[in-house]
Amino acid sequence: MHRVAALFRYPLKSAAGEECEKLQLDHFGVEGDRRWMVTTRDGVPITQRECPGLSQLSARTETDSLALTWGASTFRVPLPAADSPRIAVNIWGDSVVLPLAGAESAEWISRHLGLGAHLAYMPDDVDRPVNPRYAQAGDRTALTDGYPLHLIGSGSMEDLNSRLDQPVGVERFRPNVYVEGPDPFAEDGWSEIRIGDCGFRVVKPCPRCTVTTIDPATGVRGKEPLRTLAAYRKTKEGVMFGQNVIHDGSGVIRVGDPVQVFSRRDARAT
Repeated sequence: MHRVAALFRYPLKSAAGEECEKLQLDHFGVEGDRRWMVTTRDGVPITQRECPGLSQLSARTETDSLALTWGASTFRVPLPAADSPRIAVNIWGDSVVLPLAGAESAEWISRHLGLGAHLAYMPDDVDRPVNPRYAQAGDRTALTDGYPLHLIGSGSMEDLNSRLDQPVGVERFRPNVYVEGPDPFAEDGWSEIRIGDCGFRVVKPCPRCTVTTIDPATGVRGKEPLRTLAAYRKTKEGVMFGQNVIHDGSGVIRVGDPVQVFSRRDARAT
């Protein structure tokens, strides 16, 4: 029997994640997951790809704000008001129009990242459909790279670490769900699964980028584990590791929940 080993949420896109005992699922995916992001004043996303220092920024969702922590400095970003200025942001080909947090928030994040930046929020009135090639009608996501959730199996991590001189943690890959028990890359062949009482569709392998080479403890970029992964997990779509997942409805999943596989697909499909 496979079980959930760990759960993660990322309130601010590309900042450090929160490890959670349970996750609430809503219309967009994990409640509070990647509803905030950092952008330039022109609406260009700023992620760890461009700014590795984002890995050193912690974010926590509160009732009416986002609490940011950088070292000993903490700042609370209020939710933007209904009449706040909005900018168009392009996320992997999707254009979304997002309200901006205030000037004080922009000054704080700019000072710590060392570049001109703003904080943008995705309220419930913003609609972002999932790629229809892999989705069903009504499937939505927040400010993710394209899909509501991301899943990795422990066997895949163990296989990768057996090939590395210095093992890495699963946090390098920023999953929402880390599953204990499956053989290496067994999740490549999953199609429909259930975690606790919630149903999910495992729809597409996840291509990896240079964010995986940034040490989350230091913010320093290296070459691993992407270099090693490229030697045995490279396809025409990219270097694949982990799976993009779409949830069916709302609910709660918890650490320790059983993970049941109900149907499978061709593991080579991308």
